[in-house]
Amino acid sequence: MFATVSATPPAGALGSIEISHLDDAGRTTVAFWPHEAAAPAGERVYRLMDVLDGPAAGRTPLFGQVVWVNGAGDPAVADAAERGGRDRINPAIQDVEGLVGSLAFRSADHRVLVVGTATALETHTEVAHRIESTPLLPGEDPALLPGYDRVELGRVVRADIPQEVRS
Repeated sequence: MFATVSATPPAGALGSIEISHLDDAGRTTVAFWPHEAAAPAGERVYRLMDVLDGPAAGRTPLFGQVVWVNGAGDPAVADAAERGGRDRINPAIQDVEGLVGSLAFRSADHRVLVVGTATALETHTEVAHRIESTPLLPGEDPALLPGYDRVELGRVVRADIPQEVRS
């Protein structure tokens, strides 16, 4: 499964998550595609790396957060983000009440995109707290974990997530 990010939902996608920013500065749409070639030409395409279902999986998400990591495209940073997400962050957040789920993507040029959905705004605060307070794993290099480049948090306007993404 693949994804692209845009301000408006593109035609032909299998589904999408559309988030209206809390600051009323627009919307972010993550659209899902069955394969890379199906995505609109000229868009950065992200491949699905990891899926985490939270305690509220199956419920309608009311709030969403889109996080961009590794804007410089450093492969070592992307590898570290992937390992940290899978082996440290997911276990730390998997039982946060209200967490619908998290989707992690990586582009061919090593940019990382994470989409989190929840039933309450406070859920995102708790997830952030747990991420910040989770100790690094043995061998994790803090220099390869510079944090996020950008975050968009808002109300979920639409969440049409294909079964292929959820499983």
